[in-house]
Amino acid sequence: MRAGNNGGGFPARAGRGATRPWRAMCARSKSGRSLGGLALAAWLASAQAPAADFRISSFNQSGLLGWTNAFPSGVCTIEAADDAPNGPWKPQLNTFTTNATGQAAFAKAPHNRFYRLLAVDLSPGNPNSFANLTRAYGLLRTIAGNGGGRLDGVNYWQSNFEGGFATNAALSRPHMAMADAAGNVFIADKNSHAVLQVTPDARIHTVAGLHAAGNGPDGPAPGTSVALNSPNGLWLGADGTLYVLDTGNGKVRWLDSHGLLTTLFTAPNGINVGPGLWVKDDRTLAYFDSGSHVKKWTPGGGIKNMDMAGFNDLANFIVNPAGDLIVTDHGANQVYLLLTSGPNAGSSTLLFGNGMTGPAVDGTLALSNQLYGVRGVWPVPTGGCLLATQEGNQVLYVDPAGILHILLDGAAGFHMGDGQWFYLPGLKISEPRSVTMDCRGNILIVENDAGYVRQVDFLRLDP
Repeated sequence: MRAGNNGGGFPARAGRGATRPWRAMCARSKSGRSLGGLALAAWLASAQAPAADFRISSFNQSGLLGWTNAFPSGVCTIEAADDAPNGPWKPQLNTFTTNATGQAAFAKAPHNRFYRLLAVDLSPGNPNSFANLTRAYGLLRTIAGNGGGRLDGVNYWQSNFEGGFATNAALSRPHMAMADAAGNVFIADKNSHAVLQVTPDARIHTVAGLHAAGNGPDGPAPGTSVALNSPNGLWLGADGTLYVLDTGNGKVRWLDSHGLLTTLFTAPNGINVGPGLWVKDDRTLAYFDSGSHVKKWTPGGGIKNMDMAGFNDLANFIVNPAGDLIVTDHGANQVYLLLTSGPNAGSSTLLFGNGMTGPAVDGTLALSNQLYGVRGVWPVPTGGCLLATQEGNQVLYVDPAGILHILLDGAAGFHMGDGQWFYLPGLKISEPRSVTMDCRGNILIVENDAGYVRQVDFLRLDP
């Protein structure tokens, strides 16, 4: 590969956050031939640029593109143009950057094409950081649910949903959705007593449960032969193993790549509601919610309370890089840090929320904000986290500086905005129960009461 810098820059994209010119490297792909390179305009919404030139460092015929001197907290976008370096350019792939160097693989076209790499800065010190994040995301879509299953305690599953398009199926108070590296989305569909899978072709399939409450064998056995009872929590391991919080049976089960379901452990005193769940990849440690307590399980130590004082009404949690938990307390309308090790293990510290009800206020401190019925929490690769407030009907982003931003607004009964840029003004969602992010950066939102799973695509709209 040959790459060079033309010594110039084109103006950054017009619109929110475009503040100065910048440069990116571009490579041209020719089937069966070597790759050439030249410098082209970049998209940058940043007040500062890295000290060294941001550039493509490698690009091969299989579509693996590497770079150097990127923003250590930012987003890189790969774009393509069929005819000439002047475009029109089409976004192909986004990836978060947490280091100066990185790489990404994408499906390269079989015909001649130009590719370029663009960068934006998400660091807290950049006044355009949040605008850059919103512009890195694109369409809001419904990927599962038809909105026909709104009553609690009712199983809306029908046999004709199996294998059909996921948006034609009525979900039954879904609680959690997570996606694997292959693009499969798994849904804990509580009132249909099953775990569902939406495959990349947009079809829905049952992977665990009989769609009738029961307590199936501990296995290993085919997941679709094992009865579950109100599964409302999921965790997806790094190797693709799916863990299920089988709440009504007081069990945590795991589904392997062959579709076999096995009980990891049973809680002697049952599991009270849930739905938080996390399992270490080697299955030597697990945390789960039960009522007002976070429980810790180990193979040799059994189950014990992780927290000292307990909470009000626990919802979801995440494990941070230090091994501590960030816990949402739905009943208290607050988010806490729960320490899991050291001399203060079991103690908790308030992170976000003033305990009051009402809508969150954009652009203000998360600590002093209203997080009405906060349930969902998920980390963002560049720092900060996503929150979902069920009664507040909002999906929020708390940046690394602790400032809260409204990503999606809503109200009970609203289902709007599909096929549009997610950040357009207006009410779009209803009563979100959880929020997660897949390995590609797409945001998954479960709207429990309405019975939808929504996705915000981590891909910019066309320039």
